[in-house]
Amino acid sequence: MTNSWPNWINTQDHIGSQYPYYSNHQESPDFSLNFNEIIDTIPKADRELDLQSLIEIMMRSYIIGDKTLVKSIKRSPWMAQYNEGINDWHYHDIPPHGKKVIDPQEAAIVLKKIVYEEILSFIGNSKRVGILLSGGMDSRILAGVLRETQINKDFNGEVIVYNWGINNSRDVWYAKKIADKYSWHYKHFPLNPDVLKETFYIVQKVGTEIIPYNLHAMNAVANDTDSDIVLAGSYGDTLGRAEYNGTPLKNVPPIVFDNANKLGIIKEKLIKEYYGNIKRDSMSYRNSIDRHSREEYQYRETEYQRHHSRRYLTTAMSVIAMEKPLYQLFTSPKAVSYLWDLDVSIRSDVLYENILPLLPGEISQIPWARTGKLFGDNEDIRTDNGTSASHQYGKWLRNDLRSFIDKEMDLNLLNSLGIFNEKSLDKIYKIWPKASSSSVNKLDSTISWLTAFSIFMKKYNLATNAVYGKVFKDRLNSLVIPPKYQAYQVVRDKLKK
Repeated sequence: MTNSWPNWINTQDHIGSQYPYYSNHQESPDFSLNFNEIIDTIPKADRELDLQSLIEIMMRSYIIGDKTLVKSIKRSPWMAQYNEGINDWHYHDIPPHGKKVIDPQEAAIVLKKIVYEEILSFIGNSKRVGILLSGGMDSRILAGVLRETQINKDFNGEVIVYNWGINNSRDVWYAKKIADKYSWHYKHFPLNPDVLKETFYIVQKVGTEIIPYNLHAMNAVANDTDSDIVLAGSYGDTLGRAEYNGTPLKNVPPIVFDNANKLGIIKEKLIKEYYGNIKRDSMSYRNSIDRHSREEYQYRETEYQRHHSRRYLTTAMSVIAMEKPLYQLFTSPKAVSYLWDLDVSIRSDVLYENILPLLPGEISQIPWARTGKLFGDNEDIRTDNGTSASHQYGKWLRNDLRSFIDKEMDLNLLNSLGIFNEKSLDKIYKIWPKASSSSVNKLDSTISWLTAFSIFMKKYNLATNAVYGKVFKDRLNSLVIPPKYQAYQVVRDKLKK
């Protein structure tokens, strides 16, 4: 490893490792989790905007593959380790998939044992361990097994619970209950418009690759001095329960949408030029790095892990990892190999229903924040009237931060790049603040990212070398799509009431 590689990252064979940035500008790469540190090594004249990356963010809210918004900066590849001797990457094996059907209770016992070993390997000699704890199930399993390492005297240090959200949310209530049951120190970081505004600047540290609001209160966790390392269970839904964005694995669509320009904001000539490359990049490991034969839904799982989990979820977590080691549960080779060998009928709610009663403190009796009911309970009876939402990002963006976004989202700058359909962008921007729901919608996420991107472009003044004229479909998009999304917002607002 070069001296610049973060010395605590020895998890390159883990699906949920961290992936530092590096530059192709020099013969031997410098690595950093902080994008700003890498771009500062590149002469201003050599900084060019990667247009394919921009399309991918507008389509999926993250970048596909190893690219960034700057052509000469990359992310470390998935499941790869840098070999300084040959100045190249060594790729670890991607675990195979199976269809093993076993008793769910047996599967839960084995998984709990693997997770126990995983936690101890992450902790090492650390004495102050922070955990990201919500009212969900994944972090609850992390908490329960971590508590068991204390009970068994395998870990004798302190645990600090980190939790964020608005005060009347079930995420906050239930995390506090678990912390109290285990007599752990609990730290709650509130979410509000000021915290949200800060994320537009913090997201610059991860190359403006994701929507700012997904950083939540991670910067507060990063700068808290009470923990030496942080553990998270963010990969549990995907690996443990085979659920991607709320969709069961067998039903997940391809990474690349048929329509990569749903809002009609980008010029169609640009979409047409890069669409084939985007599609190929999304599936590039199938016939290269991946040595195992898989069914289509299994290939898609590897691609959701490589692209969605790595470039969206892990990128957000990098804000914490810049300041202290951060490890993701369920992502070690042993854990992934075990889970992927199971049939998806086992990798479901039934697995969690069997593992939760095995955890100390009867924390399975604390309801699930998503529903307000005990996990696995199908009766329509909620135990409290707290909210399932831990924030009001949509409302805060459209109201509290409206003047901030009006100032920072520079339409003149964006239109000068020659890649945006100006009329569509202008109409979408005028429609955006008319929504009334507290949660975020497609327009909220788009306007949020374009605001952060405007800040990014002003900061680094990247060259684009883009000349794309308008075609008939651009004119059609500007006439048809904005009214469609205006109607979408009206219907969505009614459903959210």
